[in-house]
Amino acid sequence: MSSATTKTELTSAHTSDWLTTLEYDKATASEVASSVSDIVRDRGVVRVSCFPGDAAELIGFVNHVGDPLEYYGGDTGSHPDQPAVWRVRYEHEASLRGDTHALDGPLSVHSSQSLLEPRPRYFCMLMVNPGWQDNAPGLNGESLLAPWARAFESLDHEHVAYRDIRDTLLAPMRYPDGTIRALAYDLPDARSQYDYGIRLKSDLESYLRESRPASVDFDAVRTFAQAAQRTALSVQLAAGDLIVVDNNRWGHGRQSVIGRRGDGAGLMHTNPRELWSLTLK
Repeated sequence: MSSATTKTELTSAHTSDWLTTLEYDKATASEVASSVSDIVRDRGVVRVSCFPGDAAELIGFVNHVGDPLEYYGGDTGSHPDQPAVWRVRYEHEASLRGDTHALDGPLSVHSSQSLLEPRPRYFCMLMVNPGWQDNAPGLNGESLLAPWARAFESLDHEHVAYRDIRDTLLAPMRYPDGTIRALAYDLPDARSQYDYGIRLKSDLESYLRESRPASVDFDAVRTFAQAAQRTALSVQLAAGDLIVVDNNRWGHGRQSVIGRRGDGAGLMHTNPRELWSLTLK
């Protein structure tokens, strides 16, 4: 792709029913980033393919889209060179401590871990190495992308108590860090009756299950999380695929990852799967 490529050509690289794919070219990074912002504003999600596994180049590119947070949910990122970047990969010892970004298995759909106000605008993840892809479907770490409006719409069609659930999610509740805030919030540019912003931390449901298992908050969060998981869209990312989502309207997660397995000689091997994530304000 030459530097003379037009913005229209950039945005028409490839479009599925729900996911537009652009091709990255360092020479036209600012134009690609402009198209990323436009597509996310319109569709909520975009993929940029052929992105190098270079953290400095990643930061340079996303700076055209937003401002990377130098902390992620209150902590410094786990990348040794870029404090805004988290490395999501299986690490046996860290998994035994329960470190979320080092676990195998599935990850339920959730929002960016940051609870900053105003809400960070974008969440990004770059697949550096997709790891083992020879397992049965659902065991290869397929990414899940969750448009929250689909979850609300599903609940409205399937649950007689939809309005009660929605109103509970819009009301303040206690989060694991002790703050009081609503899970759902009105968007000034809402596009439908189901279009709400969501701040669903990955540990909120388990926190409410342990602290307030009989509460309406726990029941509503669990019901919504199940609907979001059920209506999430699955995509297998290749090395170099960068996903950018609207952090108000979309969540993310993954299907199961196998962290370690043995070979015929009895030796254990670690899945090389690695994904980098960061949040932009």
